[in-house]
Amino acid sequence: LCRSPMAEALLKKFASRAGRRDLHARSAGTHAFAGSSSPSEAQQVAGAVGLDLVSHEAQPVTSELVDWADEIAVMSPEHADFIEMNFPEGIEKVIELVQFKPGGRPGDTLKDPYGMTLFHYRQYFGELMEALQGYYAQLNGDRG
Repeated sequence: LCRSPMAEALLKKFASRAGRRDLHARSAGTHAFAGSSSPSEAQQVAGAVGLDLVSHEAQPVTSELVDWADEIAVMSPEHADFIEMNFPEGIEKVIELVQFKPGGRPGDTLKDPYGMTLFHYRQYFGELMEALQGYYAQLNGDRG
């Protein structure tokens, strides 16, 4: 409801700015209820940088999404564990986004602001943006 839709919207924005029509992103949650909306705080924080989460509808991770994806970007080790347990064919596609954040290490977590204050949404969105900028740079070969 929070991190994944923000990540999808950011990655699409980066790709659009660079004219990358070959890069696609879809968010899904390990515990998502299909059709759920992003919290107003997530919509507000994302909207401040030109991202629209108002029309976002959550969807759970499915075998079709796992098959579709070239990479599965996870926010926490628990997400990787979920993929391994439920979709073992997808474990080789898993990457931990946190490792692309300055100072981020494999096994760390990009924090989830769900249920917290607007301050936390802003703070954690900034960390997510840093991770995605690093990830996007790596996709473009800008990072070794």
